[in-house]
Amino acid sequence: MFATREFLLRARLDAKTLRTYIEAGWLLPRDNGHTRRFSEADLARARLIHDLKKDMGVNDEGITVVLDLVDQVHGLRRTLRELLAAICTQSEVMRRRIAAEIRDAASARQNGEGTDQALLPGARTGRSG
Repeated sequence: MFATREFLLRARLDAKTLRTYIEAGWLLPRDNGHTRRFSEADLARARLIHDLKKDMGVNDEGITVVLDLVDQVHGLRRTLRELLAAICTQSEVMRRRIAAEIRDAASARQNGEGTDQALLPGARTGRSG
């Protein structure tokens, strides 16, 4: 975690720009009422915002959209890690069955036959899971 001064130096931002990012909701530092603390993720996010604005010319509305999409991707990655951890607790037979179901669903989607419903138990075959 970084104090504001160190964060400004590492992010190569001025205090006014940092205030703007925080007011826009783009950065959410930890605030105990007296000091703000910034994480490595905040630093990466500040650098991304800077690159999007300065190097790519993305406007404020576009920044919000990009950051929302980045947050969604991170949420999906977290969900996938949790799913993988749950699958790893299953027996070898069940893991193979799950893998086969995933392959079948992917193949069906590639052939234009499936939707996201194909991943739900019994959705394609009428079985209940």
